[in-house]
Amino acid sequence: MRNTIFIFALFCAMAIAPSCSHPVKDDDGRLKKSEYVGDAKDKYANLEYVEDFHDFGTVKQGEIVSYAFIFRNTGNIPLVVKDVIAGCGCTKPTLSAKIVKPNEQAIMEITFNSQGWQGVQYKTITIHSNGIYPKKSVTIKVNVI
Repeated sequence: MRNTIFIFALFCAMAIAPSCSHPVKDDDGRLKKSEYVGDAKDKYANLEYVEDFHDFGTVKQGEIVSYAFIFRNTGNIPLVVKDVIAGCGCTKPTLSAKIVKPNEQAIMEITFNSQGWQGVQYKTITIHSNGIYPKKSVTIKVNVI
């Protein structure tokens, strides 16, 4: 009797297990094969900046300067940028993409308006994402004269 119950339970578990996976669908709802899963590793996104600091040097008050930070998704699922937070209103970030596929890159252009600032300034811009490190920042430095 115990063997019969065990075999029945094992059969039920095997029948139910395939239904626990969540199929990936296109935007139009059709099923598709996932292109982001490999080697049975965990699924994750990872934002990595090529560089995370830029020094503009010395600028005259009122000048507007820009710099493009390149970042990559070194994970195995798409990186989704949820928000970009600038440390102050003088710094404006612009993204080239809010979704970055694995092994692809995007650009975050930072524009700094020096109007009303004097001396050495450090400004931080943070990307909030679904990455394994959900908040990653870059910093700019500028000396306003």
